[in-house]
Amino acid sequence: MTNDEISDVFRNIGNLLQIKGEDSFRARIYERAAESIESLTVDPHELVEEGRLRSIPGIGKAIEQKIIEMLETGRCRFYENLIQEMGSEVLELLRVRGIGAKTASRFYHELGVKSASNLREAIDSGKLKEMDRMGAKTIAAINQGLKYFESQRQSRPLWQILPIAHTVLDALERCDKIGRADFTGDLRRCEEVLQSLELIAECENPVAIAEILSGIKGVESPEIENGVLIAASVDAGFPLRIHCYQPEAYAEGLLLTTGTREHIAKLNQIAKTRNLDELCTPSPVRSKNTTEAGIYDKLGLPFIVPELRRSADAVDSALAGELPTLIEIEDLRCDLHAHTDWSDGRHSIKEMIEAAKAFGHEYIAITDHSESSRVANGLTPERLLEQIKHIREANAAIGGIEVLAGSEVDIRMNGRLDFSDNILEQLDIVIASVHSGFTMSKSAMTKRVVRAIENPYVSIIGHPTGRLLGQRPGYAIDLDEVISAAAANDVVLEINASPSRLDLEPCIARRARRNGVLLAINTDAHSTKQIEHIGFGVNVARRGWLEKKDVINTYPLASLKKIITR
Repeated sequence: MTNDEISDVFRNIGNLLQIKGEDSFRARIYERAAESIESLTVDPHELVEEGRLRSIPGIGKAIEQKIIEMLETGRCRFYENLIQEMGSEVLELLRVRGIGAKTASRFYHELGVKSASNLREAIDSGKLKEMDRMGAKTIAAINQGLKYFESQRQSRPLWQILPIAHTVLDALERCDKIGRADFTGDLRRCEEVLQSLELIAECENPVAIAEILSGIKGVESPEIENGVLIAASVDAGFPLRIHCYQPEAYAEGLLLTTGTREHIAKLNQIAKTRNLDELCTPSPVRSKNTTEAGIYDKLGLPFIVPELRRSADAVDSALAGELPTLIEIEDLRCDLHAHTDWSDGRHSIKEMIEAAKAFGHEYIAITDHSESSRVANGLTPERLLEQIKHIREANAAIGGIEVLAGSEVDIRMNGRLDFSDNILEQLDIVIASVHSGFTMSKSAMTKRVVRAIENPYVSIIGHPTGRLLGQRPGYAIDLDEVISAAAANDVVLEINASPSRLDLEPCIARRARRNGVLLAINTDAHSTKQIEHIGFGVNVARRGWLEKKDVINTYPLASLKKIITR
């Protein structure tokens, strides 16, 4: 099992214990263990072999035994017993906005609610109204959160599916009965939210693929459909499809399964005008020894990267010779949004700097939370001034990377910032973000953010819509007005690369670009490992048609300072 898989087990155990009503201290033990394992940069097998597992903070004897059990067997009997007793669907309650562990525990014990479906029944039948301290506003908020959860139930965030996707791809690539294999569909286009997990495999016999899937933990009910498609499910019913193609038709199959219907339809329009066969049934005759680039070339088009194959407009741009040269992860020089253990991060200033340096960044900004974010141990003005001194000292002591002193400053309900101007002016960079009041009206939220944009010390607006993929939608806000204000005030908008956010979405990033607004790709890292999440943000930027020049993380430090200093 991987670090992330072990961490997920411990986090689920902690949540189940809280819902069950166990001592909160015991549940916190598992939460701390999850955090420690998740942040590890080494294989836990090495720690076990060296007898150093107990040296990790939060790992005691009982946790150590469970880690060893999972590493040796791939199972945790304690976790399995909890699931057998309570059911795994009870964890769905915690994915509904407005429901924490204590509320979920009340629903579980007082109403017998053990799943999101049970919760829907309890709301619709009026049972929630009969509970103490459950007023109309609270019920309405929970109902709204449940509706969003239900609307997202058949989809999955990219980060949630990636581990099983790589497991399946690795298994296919190890099989000597299979030639090439690739991701395709939503995943190959790097969609933030997937409707299915699709792969393509070069294979003469689909039965071999079905047999491989049967041996992969978490893959359920593989079946062969129409002789060329292997259908199964993962992650509690999420569709998995593997398209099986002969070697000579593989390239065309990859193109067909990657593009959306709109994209393929546009290509077929062009094929028709050029008296070429349509791209709908791969032909061994015309597909032999070709590539995707070759197919586009036959249509008189340059190669269109998978990220731009969601719609037809990429084809129009290709015809006009106007395809962008998309940003690459190698273009990035920095991360401008990172947290440390001064607020709610897991690692020290030095550790975060060293991680950024090891990743290859030329500079990094330390941007801990401000005082309104009490749950995140936000910094008071006094603590921030003290931290600035520590950052300056670290910058002088650690060679090979420059360090900027910054802050992620809360935008208050009235649009004012957490810190006064005389504090803000001492920072190298200021990220202004909304962390509260998500239910404000659209007009009020827009005025709130625009007022922050107009503050002369604000450099970047962080995670501009506040969305959490699969958990809550973005707050109501007029993004056109925000983009106009950002353009007028030379403020940068952030693409937050945290896999649970990926905010802005690509269409808004593209709109910002068209209006002359620069963007930043930042990880919002709360641990050294999360520095590596920058690639998720690059995916969003590429789907938003962004080039290197559109993203300030690609600029030399001297050029960047001119942009963020108004």
